[in-house]
Amino acid sequence: MTAYAELKAKYPKYLEIGFLLAIVIHAVAFAFWPEYVPSVYKLREEKFEVVDIPPEIEIPPPPEEIARPEVAVEIEASDEASEEETIAPTMFDAENLPPAPPPPPPEPEMFFAFDTYPQVIHAAKPKYPELARKAEVEGTVVVMVTIDETGKVINAWIAQSDAPILNDAAIEAAYKFKFTPAKQRDVPVKATISIPFRFSLTE
Repeated sequence: MTAYAELKAKYPKYLEIGFLLAIVIHAVAFAFWPEYVPSVYKLREEKFEVVDIPPEIEIPPPPEEIARPEVAVEIEASDEASEEETIAPTMFDAENLPPAPPPPPPEPEMFFAFDTYPQVIHAAKPKYPELARKAEVEGTVVVMVTIDETGKVINAWIAQSDAPILNDAAIEAAYKFKFTPAKQRDVPVKATISIPFRFSLTE
């Protein structure tokens, strides 16, 4: 007989012995276990000391009564009042509205396609503003210009400026430039390029 078959045959006997041992152990534990005696919980003694604290907060006096404002009374118009002292009417007049503000100027065209870059024929030097010269203001102003099919500057605006006081002089000089027209496939076209103007007191 194999060990497995022998264990299987004696399994009920082993189970019975184990069950009896468990009962005996529990019986012995209950027999020798000390009896639990509950004890009454006692609060710890705490000492309280009463300290008189002087009042440090001063209660402000009640506010004084202020007389109520007089109720506005409508005053009838008098014939003796002058026209300069009368108040202009505040009623909304829908028929006589102020004119609408003019529309904002159109934004300049920023890009035109071309193959041949425009070349400068005539360059103009900006006139140094007298106020900027006295204030010893120097800087560079970059002006974007739009050149038409004949090489003439038809639009100019400030792209970058170190001193706004120099902008008008740079714009004025940019309009005096003359170019060869840009070309797209040998056809004159518009072009947008930048012109830097350097304002220096030593030049």
